[in-house]
Amino acid sequence: VCTLCSLHREYVRLFDVTERTALHKHNTGRNCHKCGGELRDSIVHFGERGKLAQPLNWAGAVKAAEKADVILCLGSSLKWTPKDALATLKIHGKCDDVMRLLMDELKLDVPEYDRSLDPIFSLAIPLCPGEENSHSRKPIKAAEIQKLPEQTKQSCEQPVSGGWFGKGCTKGRKTKR
Repeated sequence: VCTLCSLHREYVRLFDVTERTALHKHNTGRNCHKCGGELRDSIVHFGERGKLAQPLNWAGAVKAAEKADVILCLGSSLKWTPKDALATLKIHGKCDDVMRLLMDELKLDVPEYDRSLDPIFSLAIPLCPGEENSHSRKPIKAAEIQKLPEQTKQSCEQPVSGGWFGKGCTKGRKTKR
């Protein structure tokens, strides 16, 4: 994101833009194609407060949260946070496994991922000449077809039990340590 442009300019990339960034250090080492200002990542690290209006859209998130019956927070490092006591239910598990069980319980189909329909490929902004060596991580390519190795595929098919069935489940308030 370029924060110098009057309307913050967002740069979607096909590679990990955070390899040169860290807690409170968000400059990526690349520059805005329009104004030349330094581009920043939009990651919010633990202990930080997200300051970008976009793409984070805090105002929209707060409005939606006020109307919501339930909020699912997925991902993260699954470490303890000061907000844990506010959760009604906290499940430690792999997101894909937990969501598969939840969707089964709700009797909802999970559509198969179709890489050709992924909007990231149409939203991505290519690097300018001279920026090609500004990252070392391999970019994802639209034409790439990624297949799971046979052993990974088998382990994905093993049954899992979600936290709400007892394993990995935390409900209500925790006792103080």
